[in-house]
Amino acid sequence: MKKNLFIFVFLAVFSLLHALPLEKVPDFGENPGKLRMFTYIPEMVNKKENVPLVLILHGSGQTAKVLAAASGFNKLADSLGFIALYPDQPFYNNLLTSFSFYMPGKMKKGRGETASIRNMITYMCEHYPVDRDRIYITGMSAGAAMSNVMLNAYPELFAAGALFAAPSNLYEEINPDRRHKPVIAVIHGDRDLTVLPKHADKVIIQWLDFFDLDPDDRKTSENYLGHSFLRLSSWPAEGEPQLLRLDLLKTGHILLVDIGNGIKQGGQYSLFTHDKDFHLPYWICEFFGLI
Repeated sequence: MKKNLFIFVFLAVFSLLHALPLEKVPDFGENPGKLRMFTYIPEMVNKKENVPLVLILHGSGQTAKVLAAASGFNKLADSLGFIALYPDQPFYNNLLTSFSFYMPGKMKKGRGETASIRNMITYMCEHYPVDRDRIYITGMSAGAAMSNVMLNAYPELFAAGALFAAPSNLYEEINPDRRHKPVIAVIHGDRDLTVLPKHADKVIIQWLDFFDLDPDDRKTSENYLGHSFLRLSSWPAEGEPQLLRLDLLKTGHILLVDIGNGIKQGGQYSLFTHDKDFHLPYWICEFFGLI
């Protein structure tokens, strides 16, 4: 048992120390939220036009570099040809490195961290061949809550968003403009004791209202993709889905990865990942239409 624990810790530390490097962008414009900006630019991007941009927001107790290493999103950026943008909450802003989604006064459109992330997107669009119709956002835990803030403050910016273990819905309606409706996926473990599953229920209700969807107009797939631990619900029941809920059964507050070299595999051992035959970051990219 001790030997196995030592191997696990060794692999976790080794993987994080040898993570694919992120490039820090020290000056991306006005930064009222005092965030840091990191990017991962695959080599193939310089040879392409109209490249998708994916924002990836870390959770509490994490950093952009730690999440990039453990999740495998950089590997997906290499194979699928998108730019990865990692907003980062420094510890001098928040000792838990948590985005301030729980402080409504700082989450207004054009203010605080919300404005900082918006300016990061503007910077990327001005300096790289970003397809403005294919900008996506995802996050884990506090990063998912901040992604939710961004999707509501600037829905016109995003084609889709994936919220994994997002703690609660918005405290207030940030932007009532519903002319543009990004497709949303809400992902949650049914045994999450850090962010209880009831939070996913609240987020679903928020987006059902945003889309003006009937809660009963849905279809549910048990054993989704042949996995007994996955259940997918989608609204509406017919036609193109606007809202998805992916339930990770018998799963806690942990990011599922599938460590390996295959196209559908990725991620590394860490305190917040679990190696299983399902790579959630790959599924998120597939949901975004990047596959």
